[in-house]
Amino acid sequence: MILVAAILLILYIAFFGYTIHQVIRGNLQSVFLYAVTFFPVYALFLTSNFDAFESPLIIKLIQYSKEVIIFSAFGLWIFGQKRLLDKTWDISSLDKIFLAFIGLAILFFALGLGEATVTNRAIYLKNIFLIGIFYCFGRNVNISFSEWNKVVKVIFITTILACVLVTFEKVIGTHFHTIAGYAKYNTFFTGEEPQGSYGLAWTFEAEGGRPRYGAFFAHPLELAASMLVVASIGVIYLVSVPYRSNKFKYLGFLFCAFICLLFAYSRASFASFFLLLGFMALMLRYYKLIGVALSISVVIGVYIVFFAANDILYFVVDTLTFQNSSSLTHIVDWLNAVNSIISNPMGIGLAMSGNAGGVEKDLIVGGENQYLIYGVQMGVIGMLLYIGMLYYGIRNSWRAFRLSPSRRDGVIPFVAASVKFGMLLPLFTANAEAYIYVSLISWWLIGHAETLYQKFRRPVREEGLSTGRLEMSR
Repeated sequence: MILVAAILLILYIAFFGYTIHQVIRGNLQSVFLYAVTFFPVYALFLTSNFDAFESPLIIKLIQYSKEVIIFSAFGLWIFGQKRLLDKTWDISSLDKIFLAFIGLAILFFALGLGEATVTNRAIYLKNIFLIGIFYCFGRNVNISFSEWNKVVKVIFITTILACVLVTFEKVIGTHFHTIAGYAKYNTFFTGEEPQGSYGLAWTFEAEGGRPRYGAFFAHPLELAASMLVVASIGVIYLVSVPYRSNKFKYLGFLFCAFICLLFAYSRASFASFFLLLGFMALMLRYYKLIGVALSISVVIGVYIVFFAANDILYFVVDTLTFQNSSSLTHIVDWLNAVNSIISNPMGIGLAMSGNAGGVEKDLIVGGENQYLIYGVQMGVIGMLLYIGMLYYGIRNSWRAFRLSPSRRDGVIPFVAASVKFGMLLPLFTANAEAYIYVSLISWWLIGHAETLYQKFRRPVREEGLSTGRLEMSR
């Protein structure tokens, strides 16, 4: 185990050095490739290194290496601008909402509201900065189609490997996280003792003791949510490529994503998968997808009612009626969060809700709903700003796809709108912005789609203005 961990650590150091070199040269696209490659394995990379070397220093260096890359790239981008103050910035409505959201977070940090320590508030503010930076990179860093194809290849390879590993976990009935030292890491760094039937955490166990598997992602819920990225890319490529052999290839990727969803056992992401198919069908005007989604849903429903074991049937019924323990936990946390927002509509301070970095367990208020988490911390205004970011991000990405002059230009807006729409339901049941892979990658895509939308709509507006002048002259 030590030898394997050492080899992987050396490979990461080499990858880190390559990325830093590319950043220094001004190739900020390398940050996107770094995120797509490293973020899926980030959590297990930490636990396996701690299990092998038992060195908190190595863990801290790995943890902050990603911040070194991201903030260095952001700093170089800012100070690399010629005449930064004199530059004319094209600020869109979505940009203004982002700036307001981040500005509000900075204000809450400066005011020092809440019981969280300064360090924890700083960590939480840093996580919000990461969202803003990835959106900013998407807005300002151009990704060529060849670079995008490299990213897609990495995503598909990651999906195949995750599918193989999660299937292996299922067959042998053992979580890979057990081998990778997940419980040992949590006990040392967070003080959380192993929980549940599998000696990990309750996240790895569904109602009735059924195991949830997470492959090499942080946990099963993050694995399931990340498959929405694969589903979005797989569908747009499936309906765009001309040859049957290529279509079978992308069907295979979609099948791998579905297997990961199935074994991760995430109800919110599983339901989102089918809602996402309907959303993508509307975007593509390819209504056969809705039929496919409905057909699969009917087959699954028939299987659960007539052929599945009784514990699965009862699990589904209890979930829909909010009678199982997991659903009841969600409701309790939602009510606590809503009560906090009603009592403190201006917010109670950063790092006071959710389970992202910097939040102490004893101080958590609510925490099972991303919208309410921001509402608890930054008040109604913060919650509305976050919802506005999602709304305008999805809407403008949809419009960018519709206005795109070619399918190639429309791929990223399509994926951006689809992933963010697919995440709307998981955001109701989890602190899903803590899933750094799907969260930060999708915000980068939203930023890129926003840039394309502002670019594509200019000719339409100019054409409309010229037509209006012509009609007036007549």
